[in-house]
Amino acid sequence: MAEVAQGLVLIVAFLLLPVLILAGLVGGWPRRRSWLRLSRRFRRPEPPAPGRRPLQLIAHDVHRISERYHQDGMRFAQYEGRRRAFDRVLAEAAEALEIPHLLHLLPPGPERDCERSRVEARLVDAGLLPHRAPPA
Repeated sequence: MAEVAQGLVLIVAFLLLPVLILAGLVGGWPRRRSWLRLSRRFRRPEPPAPGRRPLQLIAHDVHRISERYHQDGMRFAQYEGRRRAFDRVLAEAAEALEIPHLLHLLPPGPERDCERSRVEARLVDAGLLPHRAPPA
């Protein structure tokens, strides 16, 4: 048993000896701060902070969801889901174009419908939505 322990001590000594010699030649043991700097250098970079989507993608979503929202003959659940999606994408488009809106603040109802129509008209004026004929 003593022979095994003695063999392990020799192996560890032979492995550490070159490290000690190099550390002495280079200028001593590196300080903890240099190890921290070295570890920071090899870390993965943090992903960039999420920003706004490009205006082209927002415009594509506004067109697509607008067509589906303005269809007739939907069940209530379909209508409600499309209304919520349309409100979200309208708000995103308005924020991208710096158009003030209250879509996130107003509860569902006639006031929000008027605000939705106002924002849609402003987006038509900005050229993001095609002009839609009023319902007959």
